[in-house]
Amino acid sequence: MTAIRAAIRTGLLDMRGDLRRFILLVVCLAVGTALIAGVSFVGASITRAVDLDAAKLMGGDLELSRADRWATNEELQILSGYGAISTVMDTNVRAQAGARDAFVDLMAVGETYPLLGQVVGQPLPSKASVFEFLSERDGVFGALVDPLMLDQLDLKVGDTFRLGGTDFQARGQLLQLPDGPVRGYRLGLTTLISTAGLKTISDRSSPLPGLGNWLRYKLLLVDHDRNDAKANLDRIFASSGWTVRTARDGLGAMVRYYDQFMRFLVIVGLGSLLIGGVSVWTSMQAYIAERSSMIAVMRSMGAKRSRIFVHFFSQVTMLASVGVAIGLAVGLGSAVVLLPFVGEAIGVKLVPTTQVQPALVAAGSGFLTAFAFSYIPLQQAQAVRPVLLFRAKGLSALPVNWGALASPWQILLIVISIVAFVGLAFAMTGDLVLVAAFGAASVLSAIALQLFVWLVRFILLKLPEPPTKILRQALRAILGAGSNASAVVVSVGMAMAMLILVMVLQGNLRQEFLGASAFDVPTLVAADLFPDEVEILEEMVGPASGITLLSSTPMLRSALVEINGAAATDVRTRGPEAGFLLSGEVPVTARPQLPASSKVVAGEWWPQDYQGPGLVSLHQNLRSGLGVDIGDTLTFSFFGELLTVKVASFRDYSWQGGIDFLVTFSPGVVEQYPSTLFAAVTAAPGQENAVERALAAALRDVRFIAIGDTLEQITGALSQISIAASLVGGLAVGNGLLVLIGSLATGRRQRETDTLITRVLGATRGTLIITALVQYLILAAIAALPATGIGVGLGWIVSLLMLDVDFTLDFYVLAIVLLLAIVTTALLGGTTILRAASARPARFLRDL
Repeated sequence: MTAIRAAIRTGLLDMRGDLRRFILLVVCLAVGTALIAGVSFVGASITRAVDLDAAKLMGGDLELSRADRWATNEELQILSGYGAISTVMDTNVRAQAGARDAFVDLMAVGETYPLLGQVVGQPLPSKASVFEFLSERDGVFGALVDPLMLDQLDLKVGDTFRLGGTDFQARGQLLQLPDGPVRGYRLGLTTLISTAGLKTISDRSSPLPGLGNWLRYKLLLVDHDRNDAKANLDRIFASSGWTVRTARDGLGAMVRYYDQFMRFLVIVGLGSLLIGGVSVWTSMQAYIAERSSMIAVMRSMGAKRSRIFVHFFSQVTMLASVGVAIGLAVGLGSAVVLLPFVGEAIGVKLVPTTQVQPALVAAGSGFLTAFAFSYIPLQQAQAVRPVLLFRAKGLSALPVNWGALASPWQILLIVISIVAFVGLAFAMTGDLVLVAAFGAASVLSAIALQLFVWLVRFILLKLPEPPTKILRQALRAILGAGSNASAVVVSVGMAMAMLILVMVLQGNLRQEFLGASAFDVPTLVAADLFPDEVEILEEMVGPASGITLLSSTPMLRSALVEINGAAATDVRTRGPEAGFLLSGEVPVTARPQLPASSKVVAGEWWPQDYQGPGLVSLHQNLRSGLGVDIGDTLTFSFFGELLTVKVASFRDYSWQGGIDFLVTFSPGVVEQYPSTLFAAVTAAPGQENAVERALAAALRDVRFIAIGDTLEQITGALSQISIAASLVGGLAVGNGLLVLIGSLATGRRQRETDTLITRVLGATRGTLIITALVQYLILAAIAALPATGIGVGLGWIVSLLMLDVDFTLDFYVLAIVLLLAIVTTALLGGTTILRAASARPARFLRDL
């Protein structure tokens, strides 16, 4: 132990005078560790909040929902066998008080609601039954209403107003629902009534297209496992149209977006650790090459291979400790600060808690990366012999004894490192396929870069020497013995591939989160307008009214009666969209052009001048919900007439684009039927209230519904994720540039010596610098060719298979990134000989 402590102390003292050269190594490790720590901490917090508190979030362990009917007595009996049940119905209606009205997100609850948690209202007592509090008094049922609705209708607690044509009393203000997060973003001002009060409402039709009734049963399990119960209920109700979901399912699209963002962070974190490892490799390889004479002196004085290993391994461990410590502090600190904002965006309260696993995973990943990538340089250090003192030394990278690395003990260490890294990556991601794919992609990328270097060297050696002196000298430096060309191309190529991969993923995520961000979020919408009313709206568009944009589309009501010739009522359905479509007459439309807020996910949209047989485009969830595909036929009933059309495409539409229709027909199909118009109005920022007043004065019989605030919340949350993706992507790009700088350290002393000798032989300083610039410009170009293919290819695979987003490529940005990377590499390569080209030869020789 005394000898080991002495070796460690000597190693640390030896490094003390040259710490500045390791700054890049420490920074690269810190960045990778910080990303891993932050991702693991936030991901663990979300998992803990959703999984451990699932019953509290859901208001029960499971929830069954559909759009068209309540559960039958037989179905309720099945559910009661699993535990306690509460009933909830969500719908949208219009509220009125005198001349004022409001668009209401109506929630009707049964006697046992809530099973968990409590409704917070004023003056609702904390332990009072909500159902009894809202029960009938003096012939009028009660309601808990959003405080904003009191202002909008000019009401106070105790006043009476109308919901769907029926009188209700505002018994209090609704402040919080226990299952609010799983309701997601709802259009309208939330109002709570009892299911008994719901039965008295005379007009339950939704004021907007596409918004129907959602009937939900919450189930609090007794002596049943949540996963087993869900599987059993899925099987029992497989053909009945009920959707069974957990709390995580209930959080919906926002959690999906955050899952995509977390996967992006994981990939960036692993990639940053990978290129950080490349920085460890290049830095330690260059450092050991320059210290080879010192190693030879130690060996001549009797130091064994183990002493040399401990000497340099202690240095690697110290540098890794500093980098990992900085990374943990930055990553965990940032995660704690950002956690409340993440929770607010997805509607789940995330409280920072002490979590050991994220810190251990991040620290283990950092240390393991440092060890794995310093392994070969450490083996090179042990291979140095005393005879090196009598030869040219410290001028190029030391050779690797591959035979020694193939010994059983060496292979065992490599295998242990690989298994440990896979284990840590799996603990962080929980996705073995992602980890395996990342590892395979990294290894194959390194091999592809190395093979490409050998191919280029073979081709260049076969070509005649160029006539230009500078180009000839640059190629000789690349192809000559002891050249570091291979190491530079591999490290620069890995860094470039990482830059391109991050750029592609970042762009695809931004497109997924924000969609076609050029369109405006509508402020107000109205349904069932007539053409003359839309003409009035068109005349109002302009700075004088504050209306910046108006869009309108035909709206009809139709019922789906047949699917591929079979009665629609006999077809097994899945999901609320399919249930709503089969609930009766629902709003549909016809459009020649695809709206900016929509995108086709399967099939093709019809040409603008299409005049062929009837086609229809459906929301993508109807594909599995109805069990239909491209080319299938659907039959709709319009005013008693049947119309059969063929499915041409499936669409998805962005929330921030406003309201869209589940069913859209091609032109020339439904125009012969009576229709009204649906309009969306966008107000200039700050003029929303003025526009609303102007519309009420111009069209007194039309009721406009304010949906802008809700859609702005959704857009804001997605914008936050998009900005975060850009920041993380920028951090990874910066880390890649640092690796570009660090990779040029390999063979620096060899280049400086060659520069000195060439200068003594008469070369000018300018010629030497230009030659170095040309040399590294060629190397960067060589690295860029395979790196582009690797980065774009991996971006395509990850986008489609791991992130489940559409793949797009901005060739303009790609060209700029490649050009900057190539120019940066050339400039940095030229600066590596600046000291030797500027110093006096005699002084520089003494330094050597």
